[in-house]
Amino acid sequence: FRTNSAIIKSESFDLLGSIANVMKACSQQISAKGVTINGHTDSRGAESYNLSLSNRRAEAVKKYLVAQGVDSQQLKSIGHGESQPIADNSTREGRAKNRRITFIINH
Repeated sequence: FRTNSAIIKSESFDLLGSIANVMKACSQQISAKGVTINGHTDSRGAESYNLSLSNRRAEAVKKYLVAQGVDSQQLKSIGHGESQPIADNSTREGRAKNRRITFIINH
């Protein structure tokens, strides 16, 4: 994601398409507990805004996967805002890494 955006970058479409294909092929194994899509942001901006933005990012990925044929009942989206960085927010590269989506297969 770009700064201040919940629009999925086109370079992510192939990866998300692959994820959708795996989820469809493994829908029985994923079970009713499903997959949680976690949205994250960098630390620029207000914390409350970043939480909202991360929710919109996670929901955008959920909608994309559903459009690819993944069962919406198996997907849950959650935003975490800036609370779980994986890189240094003081650098451009670090902020870019923190604007991300993660997936958790629920058991």
